[in-house]
Amino acid sequence: MQQRLFSVGRDRRCFEYDVRDARYHSPLPVLREFVIEMEAKPTCCIWYPALDFKEGILLTTNDEYKIKLWNPTTMTARRTCLGPTYGGEIAKLKQIDVFNGEKFLCYATEEKVIGLIKLPLDGNPHNTMGLIAHPKEITDICATNDGKWVFTCGGDDLAVNMWGVDVSPIN
Repeated sequence: MQQRLFSVGRDRRCFEYDVRDARYHSPLPVLREFVIEMEAKPTCCIWYPALDFKEGILLTTNDEYKIKLWNPTTMTARRTCLGPTYGGEIAKLKQIDVFNGEKFLCYATEEKVIGLIKLPLDGNPHNTMGLIAHPKEITDICATNDGKWVFTCGGDDLAVNMWGVDVSPIN
């Protein structure tokens, strides 16, 4: 399996790093870069699971509530759809595999809101949900391997919350 590392920045560019030729105590070599936005600012990226595309696909979100799927080899957009619009733009994404075999993305905004997005992406707003998880900042999210629990870390509230995952409202 090939290891690939990508990052997106507020400068509207996506970088792929050469992990194979990386050396200890030296800068991470850049394999390629490409512009992924003209006006919006990207907020995060994640590797999209192989559901409806044969090639490897990179998923990015931006501050205009859009989710884009990219073929990073050809540097072309494959799909654009509306993401969740409640609570601000998506700041963190994690893939979770729910116990019945379905795939979801768990997301967090900068403040207050976490939620789920059903995969594959189709732009249907009924395939997303969000809830208020913390009174202010959300510093990180993670999920158990079986997809039954999501953990969120707050900022100033010093709280770690454990959430049971129920996907029945989204199905």
